[in-house]
Amino acid sequence: MADFRFSNTHAEWMARDAKSVMGWRYDPPIVFRGGKGTKIFDVDGNEYYDLTSGMMSQTLGHAHPEIVEAIREQAELLCHESSWYSNPWLIEFAELLGSTLPGNLSVMDFAVTGSEANEVAFRMAIAKSGKFDIVSVIRGLHGGNLAVESVTTVGGARKHSLGPLLMPSRAAAILPPLCYRCLVNLTYPGCDIGCLKTSEQLMEFTTTKSVAAIIAETVPVSGGMIVPPKEWLPRLAMLARRWDAMLVLDEAQLAPARTGKMWGFQHYDVVPDILTFGKGVSAGFAICGAITTPEIAAEVRGKCGLPWAGTYTGDPFPAAIALKQLQIVIRDGLAERSGRMGAHLRARLEEEILPFGIIGDIRGLGLYQMLDVVEDKRGKNPDPAGAERIRYNLMMEGVATIAVRNMVRIVPPLIITEAEIEDVVGRMRTAVKQAEAGYPRDVDFSRSSSLAAEAPVAAE
Repeated sequence: MADFRFSNTHAEWMARDAKSVMGWRYDPPIVFRGGKGTKIFDVDGNEYYDLTSGMMSQTLGHAHPEIVEAIREQAELLCHESSWYSNPWLIEFAELLGSTLPGNLSVMDFAVTGSEANEVAFRMAIAKSGKFDIVSVIRGLHGGNLAVESVTTVGGARKHSLGPLLMPSRAAAILPPLCYRCLVNLTYPGCDIGCLKTSEQLMEFTTTKSVAAIIAETVPVSGGMIVPPKEWLPRLAMLARRWDAMLVLDEAQLAPARTGKMWGFQHYDVVPDILTFGKGVSAGFAICGAITTPEIAAEVRGKCGLPWAGTYTGDPFPAAIALKQLQIVIRDGLAERSGRMGAHLRARLEEEILPFGIIGDIRGLGLYQMLDVVEDKRGKNPDPAGAERIRYNLMMEGVATIAVRNMVRIVPPLIITEAEIEDVVGRMRTAVKQAEAGYPRDVDFSRSSSLAAEAPVAAE
């Protein structure tokens, strides 16, 4: 923190935050007060590229003029209403969102958070099947309420002491298709997706065989930006059918348009039974949900507390803003643009960043990429301290990003330009070079997030 220079006012904000707010904070705990486009500004006026897109939610960046105008207009009309009623913006948003989806996915049960959305999906699957086991993918993250925390398997401090509260009817039986560190010691493509064959054997031994659903992130992000081989997701869908289970895909971190397609699963020619969304689709407001077919929706209504609703579900204010954002994403062809910009970003990362000895791999789709930070390329041993060094140095270079365990995320707003990508990669090269040299010397990443390693690690 000694290398950062903060005003007395900024330091006071940090101290007040530490005293009054219980939350995860990086070091230094910078306080932000503004944003424009791909940049955010701290209370001292310092500028940073936002490679987090908020929490992967600011699809169009900060203070997009059309979004700002939509906020003003809606604030003068209707912000909140009883969830026993509806409103035009919610209906239009549901219809437009459904129009972007393949198959017959067209009925929404709205929620406030992605955690709620995934629990709604569980309720749908249990109500439809009459069964109760939920099977998940190891290294998956699906939210923080107790039902979905039960199937979350990214580790870290988030599940400490929660055992008595967690849902017993779950099994983390699906091995992740992480080819870079294959858990069954095979090599793609000659492996014939051996991880999934082993997974079905694990299901035989770890479930009651009363499986209601298999839930997976299309691309497990928090578990390591695990982009599956092209065969993996179709075969997972086949596995679900063999077990007469519903396939639930969690796209909270991917949609809309970030991967080069509107929905990540469209890269794999698979249509789930239930799809959940949040973050990027929400435009940064509290509107998430689960999507299914009219047939499933009709069958589950009145069972397992469905349809789900709470105080804020389907409120007109977030619905109107999410609707406006989705209209812009479609109008401006941002899915295709993400594919182009993502290809450029990936090429520059491979040219400038991958050659460093502490960068083991770069994985991702479109404008969602990740650095896998290692002790050395041959051993592939994860290096959380190295990732935290890179994150810290990036902040010094005016780039805000997320480091989780040994992984550094690169998830800019979809409006980023080629010139900005060049600027970001140049700053990143400086940050990685400094990290490889061991700077900063003392690193404590244990408090950086609920997924962080469990004990501080200091550099030599």
